[in-house]
Amino acid sequence: MAAPRKRYLVVIPARGGSKRLPGKNLMKIGDDSLIGCAILCAKDAGIVGDIAVSTDDQSIATEAMRYGPYVPFMRPKQLATDEAKTIDVVDHAIKWFASRGNHYDALVVLQPTSPLRTAKDLREAVELFEQREADAVVSVCMLEHPLQWCAELGPNGSMEKFGETHNSQMRSQELTHHYRLNGAIYIYDITSLRAKGRFYFNDNTFAYEMDEVSSVDIDTHHDYLMAEYFYSIR
Repeated sequence: MAAPRKRYLVVIPARGGSKRLPGKNLMKIGDDSLIGCAILCAKDAGIVGDIAVSTDDQSIATEAMRYGPYVPFMRPKQLATDEAKTIDVVDHAIKWFASRGNHYDALVVLQPTSPLRTAKDLREAVELFEQREADAVVSVCMLEHPLQWCAELGPNGSMEKFGETHNSQMRSQELTHHYRLNGAIYIYDITSLRAKGRFYFNDNTFAYEMDEVSSVDIDTHHDYLMAEYFYSIR
């Protein structure tokens, strides 16, 4: 990969109040916590700029500081609620650095809950962003099953709608591939992001495809067990 031409602010959002899986950002995958995995991914990718962990939780901040000086501020309480939006969290980080004279071309968001994302993934996503002169690059993975195999159940459990969508005569190779966001990597041009005030998709947004294993996103204990297993065998 050629050296990145742009300057990047990497924001790692890590709120302390997870309800579905308490303390998840401090859980370990191998020798490192989830927050540590995200920091190491950003460091090892070697992109130009700064890394900032945005957290309201002192335990997460202390853990993040084990990996370097990556907690320049504590997240304001109004951005640490269940209702707080990621766009507001990253905007706060952008403004914090700007107020100190630090300006960037692009924003990278790395969720700690994607610990199997690699530095290679991030480098390749940045390369795609720069090669395409994109507004944004967002990571995706292919759906495990074709949409044509999916349908709603009726109120009494009826599968009538499957008859409308499922064509059992078609081989899986003949069906259209669909993709889902995997939550691992978001890269946005900062000027266009702040102008729109939201994460968006347009004809200059491009997908960085990751495999199913690298796309594991930890939201439940079951997800965590899967991530542990896949980490142990890769």
